[in-house]
Amino acid sequence: MLNVAMTAAAVALAPVGLVALALRREWRTGLGERFARIPATPRGQRAIWIHGASVGELTALAPIVRALRQAHAGDRLVVTSMTVGGRTAAPSRVPDADACVLFPLDVPRIVARALDRVRPCLVLFSETELWPNFLAALAARRIPAIMVSGRVSASAFARYDRWRWLFAPALASVRWFCVQSLESARRLVALGVPAARVVVTGSLKTAGPLDPDAAAGPTLASLGVGDAPVLVAASTHPGEDEVLLAAFVRIRTREPRARLLLAPRKHDRLADIERLAAAHGVGSIRRSTLGAAAAARWPADAPMLLLDTLGELAGLYRGARLAFVGGTLDATGGHNVLEPAAAGTSVAVGPNVANVAADVARLAAGGALLGAANAADLVARLPERFLDSGAAAAGARAAAIVAERQGPLAVTLGIIRGTLAAQGRGA
Repeated sequence: MLNVAMTAAAVALAPVGLVALALRREWRTGLGERFARIPATPRGQRAIWIHGASVGELTALAPIVRALRQAHAGDRLVVTSMTVGGRTAAPSRVPDADACVLFPLDVPRIVARALDRVRPCLVLFSETELWPNFLAALAARRIPAIMVSGRVSASAFARYDRWRWLFAPALASVRWFCVQSLESARRLVALGVPAARVVVTGSLKTAGPLDPDAAAGPTLASLGVGDAPVLVAASTHPGEDEVLLAAFVRIRTREPRARLLLAPRKHDRLADIERLAAAHGVGSIRRSTLGAAAAARWPADAPMLLLDTLGELAGLYRGARLAFVGGTLDATGGHNVLEPAAAGTSVAVGPNVANVAADVARLAAGGALLGAANAADLVARLPERFLDSGAAAAGARAAAIVAERQGPLAVTLGIIRGTLAAQGRGA
């Protein structure tokens, strides 16, 4: 029924799709990979397929890929991403992978072709990447799949429950569910997953590339602003940029040396953000215009740097005084708060943190996070937190909180090794 509906929809939307492909370059990028035109695994070599939705998920998976490379030097590690941004950033985020490609369309023939090409003995997928045809094909071929750092939000649970007939077979094909929280575990069990296959490991994002000095690209020091007070606005959504600019203008009235590094979640809003900055009297410059990382310098006449490059944000947290994490003033539910915390940077968020509630609670309990009730509250309180002499101490507490929670990686790796060993292929 699913595939009949997908075929009908594809036929109906074909004209629209062709126009979109003609107009949007991003949609054309890697189109062959969407149809499983990907490098084949050589005969006699074992492959492991690791999948993450986008840049953040691939970053969280990096320690897994690194550990697999160290333990299984001869295996082929294939990393896939749903987004072009993830695919572009993958070589720097997961440098231990042998291939980084886009995830194929979830259509039976295409999925079969992709599996014929990769021939994985194990598939790892992060968060909520449940693709019914893909998982059904894995089950038919007796290829084990493991969800790592899984998360089932309230909205995702409602969607899976509504379409239970579709997702139940997909859930049944997964060998292990390693999830971030007890709430996610309960939701999976409510959807029919046997409790014995669900393990609460915590978030792998606590075990990401926690050494931003080793991250690809520039640092604040290499940009020439290592001594300047820098506010980072990360993964912002429409409506949040205005709020951060308003707060930044207040900061600049008291600290003229302050800088704003703004990294929007989607780069199609860059021109709009530049217009907003100009309306607030804030000069801006795009990171891409500064040249290669080694030679890039942030000019003093542009207090706002607009990050329009991929894979560089992690390294730019180090040395910042405060980082606002986006998706928390709108209904998104928040993005990765642990990456700036791991870099020793104090964190600020809005009220909507459903996606990262446990991490936010942990940082707040340790005095390493500012939680604003709404946009107006953030504009009022963020400058005070930024200019507070205790901001550095809050950042140090944030780093300590993250450093204490490296257990999820060890537990997840143990489950992966056990699964490989159960196949008789070694751990």
